[in-house]
Amino acid sequence: MLINKEGKLFGKISIIDILVVVLIIVGAFGIYSRFFVAGPKVETSLSRIEYTMKVREVRKGTVDALQNFKGTVTDTTTKEFLGEIVDVTYTDSIKALELSNGNLKAAVLPERYDVTVTIQVDGKINDSGYYTSNNLALTAGSSYVFTSKAAKTTGTIIDVYEVK
Repeated sequence: MLINKEGKLFGKISIIDILVVVLIIVGAFGIYSRFFVAGPKVETSLSRIEYTMKVREVRKGTVDALQNFKGTVTDTTTKEFLGEIVDVTYTDSIKALELSNGNLKAAVLPERYDVTVTIQVDGKINDSGYYTSNNLALTAGSSYVFTSKAAKTTGTIIDVYEVK
């Protein structure tokens, strides 16, 4: 007989003792795998990334500064390198205004421009997205206060892609 009347295996070891030992072993394995075994490696590669930022309602001086003094761009808050400006275009800034009768009308804002700034940076691309080499996420909809050689302004990323 394997288990006697007292619940002992081979008359020597209690079934409850065996269950406790098994639970301790399973718990120890879980702790080891959680804290000491590396998770799956995320494959990253250094690639040339190009992204487009939209800067809204700026004066002509800011447009001229961005166009004439292309160069490096840094995040004003973190001082991290965001890339090099490769192209700057602009259009008149248009805003929807509500009229007294409740209707909306598109109006050109005087002396205000919307600027599209194209920036290239060497960064990482993986399943999670696009990142600068300093792990700053480049995602559509993200806003950054950035500084170039001659201008400081706020832009929102509208497009990100890899340059082939």
